[in-house]
Amino acid sequence: MQNVMTIAWGIARKGQKRFGGKVKEYIAEALRQAWRIVKNAMKKDMATPEKFGFMELQRKNGVIFFIVDHVDGMTVTLLDRNPYNGQVNKLVIDDYKLGTNKKVGKEARLYDVAINAGDIEIKLGDDIMIIPNSPNRDQFKAKKRWEK
Repeated sequence: MQNVMTIAWGIARKGQKRFGGKVKEYIAEALRQAWRIVKNAMKKDMATPEKFGFMELQRKNGVIFFIVDHVDGMTVTLLDRNPYNGQVNKLVIDDYKLGTNKKVGKEARLYDVAINAGDIEIKLGDDIMIIPNSPNRDQFKAKKRWEK
């Protein structure tokens, strides 16, 4: 991946050639465009839910129910972030039920995890997908006694 600034200066030079003026007059908009290009490229590189067969079934009574394909070597982990020091505890979820995904006819694992218990990480080889399942933890940071 190219450096964002390199991409931005290239965009700015094209704008200068097309519309005239100085290159630095175009750099602000060129940076915005370069960031969009890089972010879209990063999104394409990320694993998609379809790759793991992930499907959220429902959220009920404080529990999220979801399925993933039953593949050897796939791990499902709960990422519990400590709001005070930012440390992450990884807990592998071994408790699942086997079944069949009727939509695609594949063997699947059914998981149930408490909502807000921590983000869920699904890993298969080098591919990783994170399912957000945590509240905004910044609101739980400890306040000093004199702050109101």
